[in-house]
Amino acid sequence: MSLLSRLFQKVNPSLTKDNGEVKTSGELIAEVTDGANLVEGKQTLELAEEKKDDIEYMKRCCDAELKTMAVAGIVSASYYFEHVAILSRKQKNYRQEVEYCELYINSIESYYKAGNREHEADVRKGPTCKVIVARLPKAKNLLASNT
Repeated sequence: MSLLSRLFQKVNPSLTKDNGEVKTSGELIAEVTDGANLVEGKQTLELAEEKKDDIEYMKRCCDAELKTMAVAGIVSASYYFEHVAILSRKQKNYRQEVEYCELYINSIESYYKAGNREHEADVRKGPTCKVIVARLPKAKNLLASNT
């Protein structure tokens, strides 16, 4: 069931906050998914710039993106996976770089194999996904030559 279907199945879903402001899409997703897209109460998007150099936060954002994908049926953002891969390489942690590249690639492949996705844009054709796919062989080579 799509995120919008789930949202509108709620009785009188409110698109506004108590103060009258319109809720963001992230706030609506948090409401429908019981906070699957949150890290310490913040949307992953809020942490993207603020914590982009903190690998532990980026890994937590990856987890939140995967949970949101599973619960809401929306594709996870590649940004966090790419940043974990970049930061892992800087730390010479090639095993972790490979792990997060594969995690993203496998989750996206599973997402598109899972069902009726013809009406959605295919992120596998996008530049960030292609960058993650392209860095995987080099990361594997670095891992092999450093073990």
